[in-house]
Amino acid sequence: MFVLAEVAETLGEHLSLWAIRLALLAMFAAFALQLRGASETSNLVRSVWLCGALCAFLHSVGSLFTFHAGSHQEAFDSTARQTEELLGVAFGIGLYVNYVFVAVWLGDAALRWIRRDFYSSLPGWYRTMVYGFLGFIAVNGTIVFKAGWIRVVALAAIAVLVFLWWKRFAKRI
Repeated sequence: MFVLAEVAETLGEHLSLWAIRLALLAMFAAFALQLRGASETSNLVRSVWLCGALCAFLHSVGSLFTFHAGSHQEAFDSTARQTEELLGVAFGIGLYVNYVFVAVWLGDAALRWIRRDFYSSLPGWYRTMVYGFLGFIAVNGTIVFKAGWIRVVALAAIAVLVFLWWKRFAKRI
């Protein structure tokens, strides 16, 4: 049975949840723009990417204070409970993975703005690692650990990105 995403009761909770939803929408938009041929250092892609990273940061801080009363231990325990419900093992380290997710995204976004030429010269494996890590966490956060409309929207977004990828790269084969 599908359940709804988290139920927000306060304004802070609503803002925190919508911050991550907007962050993931920005991630999708940046990926889609690039698959349609936009450069990762174009002003539009850099702006969308930075907005997404900032929204992810706001979600992380907002969640800590609205859902966990500012307690890192409560956030860690909550992450462990959610992981135990899904995998049968209480493992709270996912909270730190979320912190790394935000740090990597913010760092990558900042690098695009601060050192645009340098960013353009980075090897392909760098982008593969960053996009792969961020995408993996996004999939886990929207499909593996969620249900309901969030999961459906995430699956549709992935289908659109796969289609755009196929459309762009199938011509080369």
